[in-house]
Amino acid sequence: MTVQFSLILGLDNIVLNNYWRKYYSYLKIGWDDASIRHYLSKKEYMMQIASFNTRSVSFSASSRRNRFYEIYNRQEMLEQDVAWENSTIESLNKISKKYKIHIVTSRSIELKNKTLEIMKKLGFSMEDLTIFFKTQNESLSIYKRNTLNSIKEKYAGGVGICLNLSDRYIYERIGYTPIAFSSINEYNSFDGKIAIVCQDWASILHSLQCAD
Repeated sequence: MTVQFSLILGLDNIVLNNYWRKYYSYLKIGWDDASIRHYLSKKEYMMQIASFNTRSVSFSASSRRNRFYEIYNRQEMLEQDVAWENSTIESLNKISKKYKIHIVTSRSIELKNKTLEIMKKLGFSMEDLTIFFKTQNESLSIYKRNTLNSIKEKYAGGVGICLNLSDRYIYERIGYTPIAFSSINEYNSFDGKIAIVCQDWASILHSLQCAD
């Protein structure tokens, strides 16, 4: 059956969980287990790079972001990624029967081969997913705009999943319906601003009318 509608979503914090990649990156830098776990348990810190000092490590300089990502984006660190939830893969399989799934990731093209390898190893049905990666020096906003425009040319209607409230506008601009996923922002930060807010993949399936 040919699908007529598109589902656009990101990769990290909805399809893949990068908790352990962050954890082992901080561990390699020299932070202790308890502090790392405490920091990563706070949703408000999920998109931030921690600043810390220990007896042997100072990680508070302005260059810490580059230092963190140099480790975080190593090939062996990508192997720490796992599916966001146990039901993620099954949910995407169900959605693919009704929607063409487009994953627009902020990861650069240099991470493409390893990312696809890890996803295949985890059990994702790669033939059901179209995944876009940005070039190294490409502006993230321009990359997203151009990619969404190209998807719109093929699929006039669809749904876009928002991790941030600002994502709503890029989907509304192409005439797609925005729904929110509260993985990195609290549920109430979307309340009243995006009609549908999902907290897990079961909620996404229900909102897309793909649940059993």
